[in-house]
Amino acid sequence: MTTEELGALDTVKQYLSGYSNGNVEECMSVIATAKPILLFGTNVDEVLKSADEVRATLQRDKESMANINFGDFRSLHVDASPTLAVAVLEIPISYEADGLKNNTLMRIAFSLIKEDDRWKISSGMVSVPFDAGTYSFSES
Repeated sequence: MTTEELGALDTVKQYLSGYSNGNVEECMSVIATAKPILLFGTNVDEVLKSADEVRATLQRDKESMANINFGDFRSLHVDASPTLAVAVLEIPISYEADGLKNNTLMRIAFSLIKEDDRWKISSGMVSVPFDAGTYSFSES
């Protein structure tokens, strides 16, 4: 990987570390502030267009989930130019919510921009894939 790609990946890893540790401010430290943002979460209502919306969603997750652990990347693609990068990854996650232990797979795609010589997440989405062979999705 190039230096730029490694830097973008480090930002993604910092975000995931903050998320798993329930450290909202660590996550927020890698969210872009110089340009508009757009992030899609796993819930239908998670269409985040401001830092306040991101912070509130992260706080809600922190209060709803415990013992969050990410596994090793299963798939990873990082591409970067001097000012724009993309990271697409697949990673297992385990956590506790509503008294139940959950294990699933997350797919994440982030675009990142340079702000003050640091990579920051400016847009992205997180999904949890359905079982193989699923072609009917219920609408919420």
